[in-house]
Amino acid sequence: MKKAIVLGSINYDIVSAVERLPVKGETVKSYSTDMFVGGKGSNQAVQISMLGMKVQFIGQVGNDDMGKTVKACLKEKGVDTGGLNVSDAFRTGCATIFVDPAGDNMLAYAPGANHGISFEQIKQSAGSITNADIFITQNEINMDAMAKGLSAAKEAGVPTILNPAPAIPLDGEIYRLIDYITPNETEAEVYTGIPLGSLPFAEWKKQSAKWFLDRGVKAVCITLGNKGSYFSDGINEYDVSAFLVNAVDTTAAGDAFNGGFAYGVAHKMPIVRCIEIGNACGALAATVLGAQNSIHNIDQIRGFLSERSIEI
Repeated sequence: MKKAIVLGSINYDIVSAVERLPVKGETVKSYSTDMFVGGKGSNQAVQISMLGMKVQFIGQVGNDDMGKTVKACLKEKGVDTGGLNVSDAFRTGCATIFVDPAGDNMLAYAPGANHGISFEQIKQSAGSITNADIFITQNEINMDAMAKGLSAAKEAGVPTILNPAPAIPLDGEIYRLIDYITPNETEAEVYTGIPLGSLPFAEWKKQSAKWFLDRGVKAVCITLGNKGSYFSDGINEYDVSAFLVNAVDTTAAGDAFNGGFAYGVAHKMPIVRCIEIGNACGALAATVLGAQNSIHNIDQIRGFLSERSIEI
């Protein structure tokens, strides 16, 4: 069985379904409010686990009821929480999310314990990183820990993925530690400074990918919502169509994509197939309200792809 290491965030999500997204100073009606386990790292770990891989999660929660809840939920999804530290100094990360009838969302995020991950935690997991088939991390944790994890995986020859969300400035040396970077179109705009619409779309994708490649990243996969995904490694480039579904909530769709993409890379599948699996995971996640509860398992993903004449 292939093994993944996920270094990342884990949150307690409070999700309100609203008639429309509020503007500054506005109160809007909420039809329901639910509590879910979320966080980009945690969501990605659950997606990879539900695809049938061994997953060890490295992260941190607070010593509070929310921390106990999110840790228990990770375990229930088959994720190894041996690398999940419980901190007395920080509260568990929490996100407040509004979702409208079209599935669009806006959120406020308090990182809490996610920004206090120590080098010691990563050092204690060094043996697991060395023996992994894929390493994935994101920008919802403190950058020094993220860089340390990427460096440990790179030194061990383990393929690395950075999901650069949220889009925050990165130290230049970090790019050289990344085998695959997976920004969405908004994040690509922020990093590259090349606005959508400033170039023909095909040229915008090429120039955006080139910006990352010029800084040492080996390959770029830009996720484009219902326009699919674009991949370039400087030699090969592919446009992979999205799977259109009736979206209910896109909260964890990007995380599901990254989990599916990581699964494909770990199994050394052709890159287009890796993206198709990611697109399927993301599409199905968008059909259910919430974060981790919206993530689908390997049989569901296989069935979805098989209906579209794609076999994994």
